[in-house]
This record gives sequence, structure tokens and C-alpha cells, in this order.
Amino acid sequence: MSRLFRRTRADSAAPRKRSDARAKTSGPKHTKGKRSLILRSGWVITPVILVIVTVVVVAFLAPTRTLLDQHRTAAAAEQRLADLDQANAEAQAQADALQTDAEIERLAREQYGYAKAGEEVYHLLPEARDPVRVPDAWPFEGLGSSLVR
Repeated sequence: MSRLFRRTRADSAAPRKRSDARAKTSGPKHTKGKRSLILRSGWVITPVILVIVTVVVVAFLAPTRTLLDQHRTAAAAEQRLADLDQANAEAQAQADALQTDAEIERLAREQYGYAKAGEEVYHLLPEARDPVRVPDAWPFEGLGSSLVR
């Protein structure tokens, strides 16, 4: 049977001594503390690094998207400006042409039917459309002859 030892108050306050076998396997005290500190700091540092990387990525992507949108908007505005410049050039050419007597005379003859003194103007009517064709079947029998006249 094993003997049970009763500890006194003085024994419980005194630090226990480790056996030699246990002391040899655990290594020096400071190495264990450093190792656990490194492992603990790895668990703390990794999320911090991930947060920093995420913030940096978001900080660069948000302005990049805005910048790309501004480039697209600027390109569309430049295209519209080029179209308007071309339309303005055509309108200016037409306005310059309207300042000449020949262009005014051409428009007066074509659009308003004007003529110089002594000229005869003939207006031609458009060709007649095809007559209305109705079937020779029952409700339309008499209608076809009255429309063709």
C-alpha cells in the first residue's frame, strides 16, 4: 500500500521541485515562453495583416472604379462633342450657301414654285393610285362597278 503524506502549511507554500526526468524533457523555461508567444502572436498578427490587405485593396479598387467610370463618361462626351462639331460645320456650310443668289433661286424654284418673268411653270400631278379592287363575291357584287367609273 502506498503511503499518503500529509502536507503542512510550510510545505504547500514552498515551490515543488520537479523530477530530473521531467526537467530534462521540457527544456529551458524561456524557450517555451518564447515559442508560445510566437504562436500566440501569429494568431493575432494574421488577422491584422488580412484586415490591412483588405483595406488597401478596397482603398485602391474604389477610386479605380470611379476613375474608369470617369474615363468612359469623358470618352462619350468627346464623341458627342465631335458629332456636334460635325453637325455645326454642316449647318455653317448650309448657311454660307444660303447667302448666294444661286442657292436662293434654286430653293425658290424647287420648294415654292417661283419662276422668272416670262417663264412658264408646269406642275405635274402624281400618278393615280390603283383603283380599289373588290371581290366579285356576294356582298361586293354591285360595289365594284360603282367604284371603277
